[in-house]
Amino acid sequence: MKKVNVKNTISKKYADVLRKIQKDEVCPFCEKHFLKYHTRPIIKNGRHWILTENFNPYEGATHHLLVVSKKHVAHFGDLSPAAHAELFSILLPELKRRQIKGGGLFMRFGDTDYNFSSVGHLHAQLLVGVKRGKGTELLLAPLGFKIAKRRRRE
Repeated sequence: MKKVNVKNTISKKYADVLRKIQKDEVCPFCEKHFLKYHTRPIIKNGRHWILTENFNPYEGATHHLLVVSKKHVAHFGDLSPAAHAELFSILLPELKRRQIKGGGLFMRFGDTDYNFSSVGHLHAQLLVGVKRGKGTELLLAPLGFKIAKRRRRE
């Protein structure tokens, strides 16, 4: 399993950070390395998860939080029931504090060649945009790959 997957990045700046991590041969989300590469403050340090802001937020996001597993796993099935429960309990106070009325919570898991994650260490992302209205468009989060449509011959 890859620690980082540079191919699954959108920004050059973030790809450069991942290349450095790749060269260092470490997992950037393991606790002992996390603060070396992650430049945003820790919001909450729980028993099973670390809650922080994403240092490379998706364009158009008003809030983009990361919840990183303290246990080095790639699949949510490898976590304890207590870790599953803490995922939501660590997020709820922050949702209230920021008065978030709606958003998306997603977790990519497993092989990064299937899920478009740039880091193979399990983490979840809370993504919030703006209220739908005139002049808005979709805030998209890639969650994997699909077979490209072939053009039909006319």
